[in-house]
Amino acid sequence: MKKELIAGTLLILLLAASYYNVYWLDRFVGELEAEVILSRACMEAGQFTDAEASLRRAIDRWIAADGYTHIFIRHSEIDSATDAFYDLLSDVKARDTESAVGSTEKVMAHLQGLVGMERPTLGSIF
Repeated sequence: MKKELIAGTLLILLLAASYYNVYWLDRFVGELEAEVILSRACMEAGQFTDAEASLRRAIDRWIAADGYTHIFIRHSEIDSATDAFYDLLSDVKARDTESAVGSTEKVMAHLQGLVGMERPTLGSIF
């Protein structure tokens, strides 16, 4: 009986940790998305310096979370999201508003994909 109680407790702890991970990642991604949206709005308003500053804040936060991301997220997903950020930064620096729209959507898709991938499902548990 003692083993079953320990196993059940561990299962509950793992599920709680998994949900906390999704909660933390959802908040983190929300903060990054807010900076990307602000960057896009600044760029559309012709404020390219502000757009770059906002995007750099998002990139800096993304890179600062390296300790977390390299533990909980697949390396291929990290690389794809990082590449998307730098593609957008390149468009902002080039002042290419048209291309930046597509690059913004690419960054947002990668970020939302990270959250979706981390959500626990019955298939990922059993």
